[in-house]
Amino acid sequence: MGNCHKLFLDFNTVIALKSSRKNSLRKSRNAVRDKIREYFRDKHNGFFPKFHGQGSFMMNTIIEPLDGEFDIDDGIYFKVEAEPLQSISTFHRWICEAVDGHTKQNPIDKQTCVRLVYARQYHIDLPIYYIIEGQTPYLAHKGKGWIKSDPREFIKWFNSKADNNGQLKRIVRYLKAWSDYRKGDLPSGLIFSILAANNIIFDERDDVALYRTLLKIKSSLELNFVCYRPTTPADENLLEDYSKTNKDYFLGQLGSFIQSAEKALGEKTSQKDACKAWQRHFGEDRFPIESEEFIEHDFQVDIQYELKIDCLVSQKGFRAHSLRQMILSRLPLLRNKNLEFHIVDCNVPKPFQVKWKVRNVGEEAKRRNQIRGQILNDSGNYRRIESSDFHGPHFVECYIIKDNLCVARSKIDVPIKLPE
Repeated sequence: MGNCHKLFLDFNTVIALKSSRKNSLRKSRNAVRDKIREYFRDKHNGFFPKFHGQGSFMMNTIIEPLDGEFDIDDGIYFKVEAEPLQSISTFHRWICEAVDGHTKQNPIDKQTCVRLVYARQYHIDLPIYYIIEGQTPYLAHKGKGWIKSDPREFIKWFNSKADNNGQLKRIVRYLKAWSDYRKGDLPSGLIFSILAANNIIFDERDDVALYRTLLKIKSSLELNFVCYRPTTPADENLLEDYSKTNKDYFLGQLGSFIQSAEKALGEKTSQKDACKAWQRHFGEDRFPIESEEFIEHDFQVDIQYELKIDCLVSQKGFRAHSLRQMILSRLPLLRNKNLEFHIVDCNVPKPFQVKWKVRNVGEEAKRRNQIRGQILNDSGNYRRIESSDFHGPHFVECYIIKDNLCVARSKIDVPIKLPE
């Protein structure tokens, strides 16, 4: 049976929004908040906007979409003593005026929010609320009027369902990544969050937890195709407007996903085939495959001889250095260097075969889906050419095969550093 738990954790690293992008979003959001505060201070001094983030960004379930376009929601709250006399359209117009000119594209006035579009493939949605002390907020909906809505309450509900090691949030990200890859009429992130929270079956392994949760979601929907919002507005069925075609498509895709999960977890399924089964629903470019190979799987290991490898580190216009000497001298190996791995000493009698293994290690290797680790044949000159592309505590191994035995092996660490 394939155990893909660690690969799912690697996949989570790939799809989760990176810290650098989160920081960029926070800076953009805070700049918008400052602009709105300044507008009301100058133009409508009787109103004092407060802000509260909402949605997947605040729940920490946001993912990096394949098309690069994503959004965050930042609620604008006006604390009042009674329902405002100003119309909903007036509040929308005020927010549009407040952020006008902040980005190259004009703000978009939508039914439930004002949208601010950035050139870097993301946008900020600004829903508007009024709130009376001790009461539920009201959302400014241009089509339905002031409606009760409390996204903050939903975040509290979701967090109450979450576990300490973050598995529920990872399961939601996996479901979102599946929907993102399928590009069909699959549910929204909000619906997936509710379905996952209501049907989660925790397990020490993410692949098993996802499979069992999918089974329970499908069973629940086949019994009653509904997804009720657990918070204000209470008892809203978010699947109510699904057509029979959309319903059948969603259930069919769930069934296909479950079949692949069953295959991946099957007793006779190899690790590689298990990875491929998951890739059908997450994409070959995103879900990692168990690429590392081990010499012990192909040859009996009986070390009888000596072998030593080194690496010549070079860059155009600079003198080449031995990697082993650099490590001894505590000189850093930086990116964008040419690496020539070669045999320095070998006392194995000819004839023999030479094989190499290049293994990338670290979070950057996982993010790029560049773990590698395959065992490769030598090209005939006892050398292996690589380059120092990204940081991490990587390593290279060399094996000597004689009479179908691995009779010598050598390893060299390749600790590529970030520039200080």
